[in-house]
This record gives sequence, C-alpha cells and structure tokens, in this order.
Amino acid sequence: MRKIRNILVLAGGDSTRFWPLENKLFFGFLNKPLILYQIEQLLKYANLVTIVANKSNATAIKRLIDNNEIKGVQIIIQKEDYDGMAGAVWSVKNHLKGEVLIVNGSDLINYSIISKLYSLVDQGNKLIMVGKQFSEYFPGGYFKFDDNKKIIEVIEKPDKDKRPSSTVKLVFDYYADIDELLKHFSEVKTQKDDRYEIVINKILKSDLKQSFLDYDSYWFGLKYPWHVLSMMKNFLLSIKEKKVFPKTEISESSLIIGPVVIGENVKIGAFSKIVGPVFIGDNTVIGDYVLIRESQIGEDCLIGSFSEVARSYIGNNVLLHRNYVGDSVLDNDVMFGAQAVTGNLKFDGEKILSDINEEKVDTSMNKLGAIIGNLSKIGVNSTIFPGVKIGKKSWIGPGEKVKYDIENKTYLANGEEKENLKI
Repeated sequence: MRKIRNILVLAGGDSTRFWPLENKLFFGFLNKPLILYQIEQLLKYANLVTIVANKSNATAIKRLIDNNEIKGVQIIIQKEDYDGMAGAVWSVKNHLKGEVLIVNGSDLINYSIISKLYSLVDQGNKLIMVGKQFSEYFPGGYFKFDDNKKIIEVIEKPDKDKRPSSTVKLVFDYYADIDELLKHFSEVKTQKDDRYEIVINKILKSDLKQSFLDYDSYWFGLKYPWHVLSMMKNFLLSIKEKKVFPKTEISESSLIIGPVVIGENVKIGAFSKIVGPVFIGDNTVIGDYVLIRESQIGEDCLIGSFSEVARSYIGNNVLLHRNYVGDSVLDNDVMFGAQAVTGNLKFDGEKILSDINEEKVDTSMNKLGAIIGNLSKIGVNSTIFPGVKIGKKSWIGPGEKVKYDIENKTYLANGEEKENLKI
C-alpha cells in the first residue's frame, strides 16, 4: 500500500483549557493512551511519523514508544521561534523534506480518509486541506469558497452570524513539499499566534495547485475537558461483542447486556447490571446492586454497592460508595463518600456553560455532570451541580452543595474555600 513520506503530529500544546484534567495526549481510552492509538494508526499510512512535543511531555512519549517497541517514529522538541501552531511546524525545518501531512495529536478522526487523499495527490495538487460540515457553530476556522468550490480564504473564529460557510477547517493539511509552507514564515509580521493561518491564506492566493477534501466521518478533539465524554463514546462504539478476560468473577444473579469488555481479575457482585457498550479495566470490583451504563471504568477501581454510573469516564483507582455519577469525568484516584451525587441536568433544560479563562463557554451539552481532577475527595452527602469542575488534590466537605468551579488544592467546608491545601 502506498504511504505518505512524512506525517507530522502536533503534540506540543500546554492543555490549559483542559483543566482540571491533565496530559490529554495520555488520556486512556479502552486501556490505551490516546497518543499511542494515534501513532499506531498513522504508521499504517506513513513512512515516518514525526511528533513535535514540548519539554514536559517528550520524555513520556519517548518512553511509551520504546516500551511498545514502535519503529518509524521520531520526536522533536518544539522550538520557541514562533507562537502557536507555527512554532510546532517550524520545529521540523531541518528534519523533514518533501511531502508532509500535518495532523493534531489530540484530534481523533477516521484515518482511512488518507486513501482519498492519494487520488488528489495524483492529480498534481500541492496543497490539500480537509473540512467538515457543522450544523451548529464551532469555535474554529471556517473555509471561504468561490463559486467553483475552491478555497480562497480561512477565516478564524468568525461571529456566529458571519460564517462564510458551514465547513470547518480540520488540522489535516497536506503539502507536497513542506518548504512551500516554511519559506513564508519569516515574511509574516504578527503579534498574535496566528502566523500559520496567515501563511495558509498567503499560499491560497498564490498559483500553487490546491484542492479541498470534504470529510463526512467522525471527528473528535480534546480541547475542553468535557470532550473526553464524546471521544469516550466513540471508542466504546468500537466494542462490538462481549469479551470477558480470564480470572473474572461474575455473580450468577448479575446481568450483562450488550457489547462489553471486562478485564482480568474483575469481580462483579450480586444483582448488578452492566449495559453496554461498557469497558471495565483490570482488577476492578463492582459491588452488589450496581448499575453501569455506556461508561468506561478504569483499573483498580471500587464501584461500591448501590452505585450508578451512566455515560461517564472513570479513571484508575477511583472509589465510589452508593453514588450517582452521570455524564461525568473522574480522573485517577478520585474518591466519593457515601450518597455524594453529580447533578447533570439543569431544571430549565438549557445547554450547560462552563467557565474557561474567565469566559463562559457553551459546552453544547444539555447533560453534563462533574469533571474532577486527580487525587480529589468528595465528602458524604455532597451534591455537585451540572458542569462544575473540581481541581486536582481538592477536598469537598460533607454535605456541601458545589455550585461553582473549585481550584486545585482547595478545601471546601461550610461553604467557604480554603486554598493551598497541603496534601
């Protein structure tokens, strides 16, 4: 099968908008870190996969590659010559030559689209960009087309009522020669992190032969923490049958419905019900009278008796005790006291907003529970309101009603926040 000479994976972002979760590239789905899944898929289509990482995640990515004995991958530390995406692409200036496909490490798409890319390359196109139709507003770049469906401009984050089309640009850019892109970087003068986007518009105005590819399959990106849920759902849908690993103990009175994966040494108690698609990691204990629906449960968890977990992502070593967890993301080592619950639906039925960098961001979700950072503890009888984010290493006291985001290392007790919790 034909392969692209170079695929460049952008993995140097700082994930600040992903708070209270961390390391989105290493977030695990079906027991595999996202970046490892990306590498394995892309190597099917590339002679060489190059990952532009930052100083804080490069070592971890290299260790992951070495431990899995993966060949055909190189890691480059992102340079600081330019901000944003331009800085990541510029970092490979002396490392890559010829054709390159640029993708985002935290975006999940159906890579079989690369097969469609080949036919456009064979027609002599030197630049190929990919877009997807969105019926609702998406805060990204939009393509502006002429009457012949040729891209004439990319407009970044236009107002909702000023979108030039319904087609959003994906980070999936093919260049027959990467030097055609890089040679323009030094010509651009800007104080923002939009150098890459300005260069693209400059190239679109040139006589370089270019084409557009309309993508109609799934696309998920980990930009905000609630995006974990949509990406999780897509991975869960890949489970097509019931798979139970050896040394697993399932009570005869429990009920397993639909496609599930149940890992090694899992114990499922009496009268529990698992409704797929569901993934349960190794060494996890599911107590009596537990209901789990359309969720991912990590390794070494205890889902205590009479708990319900619905459409939620549960990390490793999470402890629940008679809780309701709906449409929520619980990172590793989170503990819930008995009767603590997550609210996931506003009484007015409106979409849930989330505070990101002092701005209200529409999650586009009518149901969204809590998003809780690692090593946090939720006290007994506490109630977490829809869409609330709780930072890592924070404690929520018994009986609290958590209506607003809680920062890292904060103790909420009697309605008052005490920061810099030493744990």
